[in-house]
Amino acid sequence: MLPPGRGPADSDSLYFFPGQQISAAQLRTILQDGTVRERAWAISHLLRYAQWDDIWTYVSRDEVREIFPELDLPENLRAAWGRMLKVEAPVG
Repeated sequence: MLPPGRGPADSDSLYFFPGQQISAAQLRTILQDGTVRERAWAISHLLRYAQWDDIWTYVSRDEVREIFPELDLPENLRAAWGRMLKVEAPVG
């Protein structure tokens, strides 16, 4: 689902937003100016559906680490990304 407050996309939709029309320009706007919730939504889609090189076209590893607790990922994918990015799991 497109985050609240974002308009319709143009025809150059990105493949890693299945069922939605999100352009590269819209994604960059969300990542730069979006709320934490909107950015987490977009980065979650990148980590779930994008090819490796495409992920790092839009975000840095540090940006992913910073927002990691907010991401909507299945537990197995969250664990894999956490290991790869060396994200510390909360204790307790």
